[in-house]
Amino acid sequence: MNLKRFAALLVALMMTLSVFAACGQVPDDHVDTPVVTSGSTADVGDVTTTPSPETLPPETDPAPVTSSEPVTTSAPATEPAPATTPAPTTAKEDPNGFTVEAMSATMYATISLNVRSGPSADYDRIGTLDEGEAVTVTGRASTGWYQVSIDGKTGYVSNIYLSATAPSGTATKPVGGNNEPAPGSSDQEVVDDEPFEGTSGTQIGTADWVSTNGVEYMYNLFTDSKYQNALNKIAMAVEIMAPSVSLAEYLTPDETIQIASNIVQMVGTGYCYFKGVKSVSGGTTMNLQYFVDNLDDAQKMVNELESSANKIVKKISGYSDYNKVKYIYEWLCTNNSYGGTYESSAYGSVVAGGANCLGYAKGAFYLLSKAGFDVVYVTGYGTDPTAAGRHSWVKVKLDGKWYNVDAGWGDPSTNQDPNYVCYDFLLVTDDYIKNTRISVDDLSMYYKMPSATSDDYNWYKLNGYYATSMSEVESVLKKATSDCVKNGGNFVYARIMVSSVDLINEVIDTYSQSYYTKNILNGITSKYKINNRIRDDNSGIKKTRTITFKLEKK
Repeated sequence: MNLKRFAALLVALMMTLSVFAACGQVPDDHVDTPVVTSGSTADVGDVTTTPSPETLPPETDPAPVTSSEPVTTSAPATEPAPATTPAPTTAKEDPNGFTVEAMSATMYATISLNVRSGPSADYDRIGTLDEGEAVTVTGRASTGWYQVSIDGKTGYVSNIYLSATAPSGTATKPVGGNNEPAPGSSDQEVVDDEPFEGTSGTQIGTADWVSTNGVEYMYNLFTDSKYQNALNKIAMAVEIMAPSVSLAEYLTPDETIQIASNIVQMVGTGYCYFKGVKSVSGGTTMNLQYFVDNLDDAQKMVNELESSANKIVKKISGYSDYNKVKYIYEWLCTNNSYGGTYESSAYGSVVAGGANCLGYAKGAFYLLSKAGFDVVYVTGYGTDPTAAGRHSWVKVKLDGKWYNVDAGWGDPSTNQDPNYVCYDFLLVTDDYIKNTRISVDDLSMYYKMPSATSDDYNWYKLNGYYATSMSEVESVLKKATSDCVKNGGNFVYARIMVSSVDLINEVIDTYSQSYYTKNILNGITSKYKINNRIRDDNSGIKKTRTITFKLEKK
């Protein structure tokens, strides 16, 4: 590794990789509380804040949740049986309800761990295994845990911590070492300050995390299995709320930091209790943080997210695919405000009603995936080229074509009308996205990013609110105004998008509030007055080519 390059990268990351730290418009940036680092630790906090087309108040990221209590483990993700293990031959049912398939293999503990009387952390400890200690595996329980034989007794250990090969650099111990619990030892599977080591070898089993997080399509786009393996290992650590995870067998230090910055949100989509990567230490160890401090509360969050999402998806089951995407976009925009305890999670945007741009992106990803769409994450910089401008959104496949969806920028939450939705970022092209923000990250090193080139579902074009010349603008505005006042309500919106930046500048110069009122509004209705003109300032960023006249009932 080029140490000079890595040192430079660490310096840059300590300033910029508080991932998606904020996405505010200049000068109203949204900056999260910075993470204090020391030594060679690089910050990569998985927290994002977003701009909206209107000014937003500052937001902060809550301090990471920590706990000195033992971490209780539930049945984690399973790992495929080693290649040297014969196929299971029998399955016996235990009186407690689980089954065990017989097998025979010698495996090794990758860390010091407890041996329990049953295949989960709910059972009593009957012994321990030291790191590197060999153990005879006699079966695999339906929970995923291995059945083992120690000192003539039958016990069970977490499958995550057994490997077909001894941990590298660790002196192995023969089968049948000291298996009694150490005096005063705590009842936990993972030491709080020790990285989660998982299992080594080839492909780690994906178990259920891919489907639980709704990332099946995106997972299969990866161009190198090492990234899939790294994500699998992170997911297994998250499933038991491990405090850290080492990725040394798969990734370089540079790759670890990049994964923490751009890809780890895949694991935190359905696992909404996972807050993200607090820092990277030792080159390839991710230090993880969570919104809660125990697995019961984590499971409660997951259940609530799934329940809320299922209700939304059920409601739109009879909709056309376009209207499903549009409804999800509108729902996220009208049921959230910026910030909140869970702002960087799908739980924040789908359950709690508060999110930043990453929370909106995760919510959109989760709901669209639940509704049956192929979805991928996109990252970049919003309206600020510093760390405070990190931004996230998604792409969705609709009728065989790909489109960008940025619900975080569709919700200007300071608008006094809670029902207002900005449609500027619903189902738009890559070119449009590139022209409305500082930059879009090139994620091709990880997965095949689909291109979004179609404008078929542009909201303005579908509704007849799109003009290609100044001569068309007046008729389009008349149609938009007539349509919106028919809807009633205290606030309605006459909107238009034009085909070029030069044309929108001319529209902005010509259609002042007074000019619009005199030449458009007064000829259509006397029940509304102009409240505001929402326009693109064309300051070099966020060139939406749109203008909206907000009307208020008299």
